[in-house]
Amino acid sequence: MVFQDYYQVVFRSFMGKKSFNAYNKLQIRIGILTSIVIGLIVSTTSNAAEFEGQFWSKGTHFQITGEAVPIAEDGIHDPANITAMFGLQLPEVAMGEFPRDSAGLTDWVQALNKGHIEPRSDIEGTGPDLKPLDLDIVFGDTGAMPKVLFPHRQHTQWLACKNCHPAIFVKKKGANDIKMADVLGGKFCGVCHGKIAFAPTKNCMRCHSVPTGK
Repeated sequence: MVFQDYYQVVFRSFMGKKSFNAYNKLQIRIGILTSIVIGLIVSTTSNAAEFEGQFWSKGTHFQITGEAVPIAEDGIHDPANITAMFGLQLPEVAMGEFPRDSAGLTDWVQALNKGHIEPRSDIEGTGPDLKPLDLDIVFGDTGAMPKVLFPHRQHTQWLACKNCHPAIFVKKKGANDIKMADVLGGKFCGVCHGKIAFAPTKNCMRCHSVPTGK
């Protein structure tokens, strides 16, 4: 017997069949009304959340500013997703003790190294441990800016290869024509950076860490 069936049996035993049926109809009406109200709220919130310009202007991120804001307005969570709105731990609670970098951004690598988080290899946490890949890639086509160092190890400590390959990055040298405009527009590195990981506009040297000429 599922929980909902058990719930109905208990209530029917206390209320009687006639009262229970009336109560059931009332529940249905309340459910419909609630859905309409939530739909209106979501529609209004979604319209308000639309933004002009680049994605980093969409809301205030707790991991970027340290400011607690309603998750429906942070530009990261989908206000149409009821589970995200009401079923998740608030960011200021979940990440309140996380270390921050020189720009004041949440430092996820240090959070991992210091044991604040323990990533699972799957939802249930029963899968085999992830095996970090110790491979650095240097991107040299960066104009006047220092070169970009991409460390696989820090990413594969909690991400499987299939999280990025091949949907985001093609596993072939020279196959990914990464432009900063694309990253700022939410593509390539921008799929995560600026939403979950630190924003590429807030601490340039976290990525552009290799001096030109080296």
